[in-house]
Amino acid sequence: MFYQPSRARVRTLVHALCIAPAIFSAPLHAQETPDVQTQLKQIQASLNQIRSEYEQRIATLEAQVNQLQKENGQLSARVSSPAKAPPPPLAQTRQEPPAKSTTPAQQRVAKAESVEEAITAVAPPPAAAAPTPFPNLGGKDRTIDLGAELFLDAKYSSQSQNPENAYAGTLPNGAEGVPRGFSIGETELVFKGAVDNLFRGEARFVLEQSGNSTSIKTEELFAETLGLPWGTKVKAGKYWSNVGYLNDKHPHEWDFVDLPLVYKQVFGGQLNETGAQLIWIAPTDNMLFKLGGEVAQGSNGYGESFNSNFNQNKPRLGTLFAKTGGDVGDSHSWQGGVSWVRSTTGSGAAANQATYTLTNENQLNFAGGNTTWIADFVYRWAPFGNPTAQNLKLQGEMFWNKQSGSMTSTSGCGDLGDEACAGSNFAQNQQGFYTQGIYQFIPKWRLGYRYDRVFNGTNSYGFSASPQVLSNSQLQSGWDPYRNTLMMDWANSEYSLIRLQLARDNAFGPGINNNAIYLQYIMSLGAHGSHKY
Repeated sequence: MFYQPSRARVRTLVHALCIAPAIFSAPLHAQETPDVQTQLKQIQASLNQIRSEYEQRIATLEAQVNQLQKENGQLSARVSSPAKAPPPPLAQTRQEPPAKSTTPAQQRVAKAESVEEAITAVAPPPAAAAPTPFPNLGGKDRTIDLGAELFLDAKYSSQSQNPENAYAGTLPNGAEGVPRGFSIGETELVFKGAVDNLFRGEARFVLEQSGNSTSIKTEELFAETLGLPWGTKVKAGKYWSNVGYLNDKHPHEWDFVDLPLVYKQVFGGQLNETGAQLIWIAPTDNMLFKLGGEVAQGSNGYGESFNSNFNQNKPRLGTLFAKTGGDVGDSHSWQGGVSWVRSTTGSGAAANQATYTLTNENQLNFAGGNTTWIADFVYRWAPFGNPTAQNLKLQGEMFWNKQSGSMTSTSGCGDLGDEACAGSNFAQNQQGFYTQGIYQFIPKWRLGYRYDRVFNGTNSYGFSASPQVLSNSQLQSGWDPYRNTLMMDWANSEYSLIRLQLARDNAFGPGINNNAIYLQYIMSLGAHGSHKY
């Protein structure tokens, strides 16, 4: 810090400078002794030295103030938009007082006061940096708000059964198993951001292994509203349905390598549709209460490989769901929900029949519909709401699914088994559930266990008169598979995770056990938002 003289000292010194010339310019009387004259000369020399030193200090202070103002102006010009000219030098910021018969010493006093005020003044803070504008296609500048994410998923698995085999006791549904050996999972590329003050958009593209090649597909592509009144939101495009709990979670959000059996056997994976969604969230303070519904193009049996209802005027799938939840103290939270799903092929000439190819190579055509009810519940615990060191999550869902309608076979009938035939009324009733617990016992390390089971019930396919249609196929009435799964994972950060999983199931039929071990990594690049509850 440089020298800062006080105003009182400035005035005292300058007044002394003002009166000194008058004193020393007066003629000396003859009677003054030489000693007095010598002392007066010494005093005059001392005052001249003080005046010279003080003028040098004033000049130094002026130079420092001008330099500070120049640097402040340059900083403001760099951070402000548009750039502003630097402030004028000190000589222009303060007007010199008009000369009213003032002596040079009085002028120096006024100048010193000006310097003192400039030194003690606080400079204003620099202006905040403005967002960088980018031109859009319309030619009007706007701020781009676009985030990109990339999720890398790779696995190694060793399984005692071929995961491409069909599950026993149920119609084929397109559920995908994890290939044996090394493979890549769903590597996701995500683009999302605000379109303007009313809309935001999101697109997810998935790279996945298909045999020895790699394919790309659109997993999600939708736009949704922002800031609609009364707590409502509208979404339109291709998206994961909001039914159940696990259905709208992306693979990198799962707590296990694969989905529960009931999701595979009822939905053929997850319910992913193209349509529109409306959600209403109640304006409550301490509780979540959400209602919603969806209308989508629909796929029979929910498996997209069987019937997509593409190029049809009438949507064939609808959903309704309700969710509620809240906190219990500082360490506990919960969420529960109930969902309803209805899918149909239509009827008459407008029907879009679903086609299933059995393992005995006979082909079945179905016309009718599916109705599914889902109940879900999640409980979380974290000490004082901080999950960093320890946390626990308990999760479960229960499905009730009924598929009913008419079934026909394109082959397998007649004496030679090469004729088509129609069965009587077809009905398949399924129930299934899974329950799981995930415990983080120390930072970065988690253990988990999952038990899932499906009850396929006693199903009537309507071919009692032609049993050869179903013989030697996977449709074994009354087979109820189950599975036990253990997992442990380590997350070095929120962007990287390595997981080990052991599982044993009998989903391929009586006496056929599948013992599996999986090793997986998930890596995230780019900005990564928080996961859903």
